[in-house]
Amino acid sequence: MQTAKKKRNVAIELWRFLIAFAIIGFHTGWIIAMSCDGSLGYWMERSNWFFGSSEVLLIFTVTAGYFMVSHFTNRKNDQLYMSRSASSRAWEYTWSRIKALLPVLILGYVLGVVISTAFFYPDYTTQQVLAMVVNSVWEFLGFHAAGFRSSGNQFFNLNGTLWFISAMIIVGYFMYWALCKNEDVFCGFVAPLTFIFLGGWWCFSGTRAAQTAWSTLGLQTASTNGMGGSAGDTTAMLGFNNGLLYVMLGMMGGCLVYYLVKQASNHTFTSTGKALLTLVNIVCSVLLLWYTIYQPTYFMLDRWTVSLLCIVVITLSLMNKDALTIMLNNDVTNKLFAYLGSISLYIYMLHYPVAILVLRVMGKNTEATTYSFWSVFVPTVIITMVLGAITKYAMEKTILKKK
Repeated sequence: MQTAKKKRNVAIELWRFLIAFAIIGFHTGWIIAMSCDGSLGYWMERSNWFFGSSEVLLIFTVTAGYFMVSHFTNRKNDQLYMSRSASSRAWEYTWSRIKALLPVLILGYVLGVVISTAFFYPDYTTQQVLAMVVNSVWEFLGFHAAGFRSSGNQFFNLNGTLWFISAMIIVGYFMYWALCKNEDVFCGFVAPLTFIFLGGWWCFSGTRAAQTAWSTLGLQTASTNGMGGSAGDTTAMLGFNNGLLYVMLGMMGGCLVYYLVKQASNHTFTSTGKALLTLVNIVCSVLLLWYTIYQPTYFMLDRWTVSLLCIVVITLSLMNKDALTIMLNNDVTNKLFAYLGSISLYIYMLHYPVAILVLRVMGKNTEATTYSFWSVFVPTVIITMVLGAITKYAMEKTILKKK
């Protein structure tokens, strides 16, 4: 007698797709605001649409931490695997991530080079473009977030959003190594300690994710909110890229969410308890979507309040106990949501140069002919989703093909 196949929980996949979708809107508004006949200028239209999505990127990092611990736990019954060294297992885990992400990372940078130099910065000579590519070999290797990049940071603007992907690869190795070395110490002490004290310091100092800002033992080398600047000759102490710290913080939180969800899965909730969970999920989801789609909102949510909302909706989605999550896991849309979630990272990695291409194909964006946000956003979404679907298909037929 065959057992029924367990239906996949796709509520979290829908959230991952929605955030990737919103990130397109955030960067589309940014590119429109920055474009001025191919040069920089702020007199163009500046849109608040999806402006809050820069804060909800935490959803990707928390889920990455959750699934990292889940992967480790699922391998614990494999005695041969567990007998290997922590470094061996960490490299194997990291290689699986590199194999899945590095080809698309490279594709994103190549698109950034071709599209940005041909359309956004058309005055670059062939020699300058080649120099940028050669001097940015570390970016192609996925070390962007660690600070390995061209000294002039020229390449940084061509697809700078990819710092997030390289940060997840780098942080993932060290965290998985620590997990293999001593799960109890890492998940029971290091992860919660780091999450509480680093998160508290960032909350107090108003810091946020910034791939160009650095923290040096409590001091910022850029502005107080961590944006717009990088370490220089005046940096006095050993520093850490804020992008790496941001991803690490989120993945540490994901480790804690894993054990919380695991504990909750063994608990039988009453109808009243499920109703309360549903109410909390609805309220938090509405606030989070409201903030993401059009910020600032009526409630003027602080950055770290938004982070809490992200953690709450992720946890409830993974628990799959409340009515809202169960509804999202309906039979009709299950496969659709699963597919949208599977291309969410591809969408994130490829959208930036596509937005630049759309704007430039439409013609020069001048003060007299300023394009509206939606006229650039809609075609960017369509092209990026098609490109993401093609990339997913190509990856599954080649690099990720199951033997």
